[in-house]
Amino acid sequence: MRSRARWFAAVVALSTILCVGCFSFAVDYSSVTALLQPQGGAVAEIIQLLDQGKEQDAAELLDKLCEAAVEARAVLVGLYFAGDADNVSDPFVLPAGAYRVHLKTDGAPFVAAIPLAEPDSYDYIFSLMSHDAVEGISAFYSSDGERIVLEFTYVDAPYELWFEEIS
Repeated sequence: MRSRARWFAAVVALSTILCVGCFSFAVDYSSVTALLQPQGGAVAEIIQLLDQGKEQDAAELLDKLCEAAVEARAVLVGLYFAGDADNVSDPFVLPAGAYRVHLKTDGAPFVAAIPLAEPDSYDYIFSLMSHDAVEGISAFYSSDGERIVLEFTYVDAPYELWFEEIS
């Protein structure tokens, strides 16, 4: 089991290094860099914790690394949204698949996914009644590859929302 964990940690480390290296040639990925920079030593620390037999601590650190990588990927592919007021996103194509949609906010917004082809057949991804997303909350969303907009209403605090493909 430890050799599998080390192999996985090595793959994650190499992927992180390659991604950070690629960002240095790009125009402006400061938000992605800000997400990944604190994770710079995470893989080495995970390996050290595994060597010490601290699997639970390693798993918690790996979860943080995974969350940062998922959020950074969403920024890079245009599936990350942030704001602090009611608004409608620019139209975008959400490729067909199953998604976990993450939301972090101190507020209680409603978030609707509205397909441009059939605007009357929209789905609420989130309709928070209280401040349940301070630490983050997730919901399932299935896309047929349609072009959609996201409508954020009842926004009373800054929010961050991103899609993670799970299929």
